[in-house]
Amino acid sequence: MRKLIWTGLLGVGVLFTAVTVVPFYLSRYAATEGGSCLTLRATPERCKFVGAPLEMAGSPVFVEKFAHAFLPTSKELTFIDSRGDVWTAPVKTLTDGASIPTIFEPIIGDRQSRDYLLAAALHDAFCGVGNEALSTFQTRAWEDVHRMFFEALIASGTPPQKAKLMFAAVYLGGPRWDDPKRGLDNVPNSDLLRELQWCAEWIDATNPTADEIKTWMQNREANLIAGTSVAPVL
Repeated sequence: MRKLIWTGLLGVGVLFTAVTVVPFYLSRYAATEGGSCLTLRATPERCKFVGAPLEMAGSPVFVEKFAHAFLPTSKELTFIDSRGDVWTAPVKTLTDGASIPTIFEPIIGDRQSRDYLLAAALHDAFCGVGNEALSTFQTRAWEDVHRMFFEALIASGTPPQKAKLMFAAVYLGGPRWDDPKRGLDNVPNSDLLRELQWCAEWIDATNPTADEIKTWMQNREANLIAGTSVAPVL
């Protein structure tokens, strides 16, 4: 079974910081995005981080089949999403600060940014390599974890269109641990890359909501698995 490699480069002993204030431009998207941190400004109850900035400490950790080092977090990080659900990355969560499959780098571009760090650590706590022993690992549905990643990206300042593309990337190429019948492990990387490129063009043309991106992916899955996907009509 093919495994997607999630990699990144981090310096040892670096203290990461991330802006946790929802940017002023989110209100521009309120008319087109429902039920997410795009429309709900940060409050004490929603779309907020507790424990930011992200801090890393300790020795680098090397995971089998991965050439680069992962670093453990030195304190707990919690995120409250738009529905009020609480997500926590425990101390010693291993992260490389990216959480995007490397096959998508030609489309995503730089997979590491200050805007991504908080979301990446949270996402890694629930499904990232090296975190199998954490109490959080794969304890929630894969679709919910990937959606949380999108919300955390928005709440930490990632531009909405970029966050939507990154959500599409983890939805398409990330793990699907509790729904093996929908697994895409046997789909060639070239087909996955082409599918994300088509999705990126569709996102640029239509500015969909996260829910619409999910539906778009679901509607195309059968053809993707069968190797019969065609470019969408924009």
